[in-house]
Amino acid sequence: MWFKQAILYKKAELTRMLEAPLAALAERCATVWPEPAALDALLQDGMASVPHAQRLYVCDADTRQISAGITAGQVEEHRRGRRFSEQPYDAGNLPFRGMTLTSVFLDEDTLKRRIAAIQAVIGDDMLRGFLVAEFELDTIPLPQSAFTGAGWTQYKGDPAIRAGVFNQCRSRSRLDQHIDQVVDTLDALMRSHGIYHVILHFSSSRAIFWVFDDPYSYRFHGVDEILDPEIWLAYPARPYPRNAKVPAAQIRSVLERFQALRESDENIYLRSGSLNVMNGIVGLTFSCDGSHYLTVDEFLNQQHPFWA
Repeated sequence: MWFKQAILYKKAELTRMLEAPLAALAERCATVWPEPAALDALLQDGMASVPHAQRLYVCDADTRQISAGITAGQVEEHRRGRRFSEQPYDAGNLPFRGMTLTSVFLDEDTLKRRIAAIQAVIGDDMLRGFLVAEFELDTIPLPQSAFTGAGWTQYKGDPAIRAGVFNQCRSRSRLDQHIDQVVDTLDALMRSHGIYHVILHFSSSRAIFWVFDDPYSYRFHGVDEILDPEIWLAYPARPYPRNAKVPAAQIRSVLERFQALRESDENIYLRSGSLNVMNGIVGLTFSCDGSHYLTVDEFLNQQHPFWA
């Protein structure tokens, strides 16, 4: 899933950023091991060499902290003697060479989300202990992940609704009655009037729009407003975005396929469909309360497993 891919991407970028400076600092730690005072001084001196670090400390091979906690302006003596098992993070598999990242955790002092990097300290070709660097997530300037879309994902809804799906029958709504005109209007609005995200609620005969000029708000319209010729005054002409993941020519195909899913069965039918041309994702919610999210290419590919 894109969620896991995005996390792995960010962790890989953070690892790339930290590997060299932490390895260099760990080599220096090995030269004064295991003298607590010398390690404290070395960490204070090396703090600036580890980009964006909020706290540094070292532990022995049994994971007992032998240095103080070193921050930019404080020596935290009260942390000396702690073990990894007492830390607020999951250290996972400790490295015998190189570096690893912990889970994200909540810092007990600042109440901010952090992540820690654990670097093995090697001396005389033996594992002496670990150098730990903590980072606040909000201060790490990592690039945006490219994994922002989603493959086909399905979520089951309310079991009570699913159990009664064959006891219900689709009622023809006002949106159903005017669907051809609605598709014409939405196709034009999305292609040349600045609307990049639409949700069509068939059962309640309404639509929700997100527009480029005001992306943090949304606008909702009933069928009468969508069909009103003066709607074009509310949404002036805008060029289709160059960075949209959905070609403008595919918008009508998606909307017409919404209509087909709405009319294909009297018991299991589409209740709402959404299209976002920027991330290329289609969202579908059916009468059984099940929801699907898939890319436009998957949605338009009749051979995709979704259609089976």
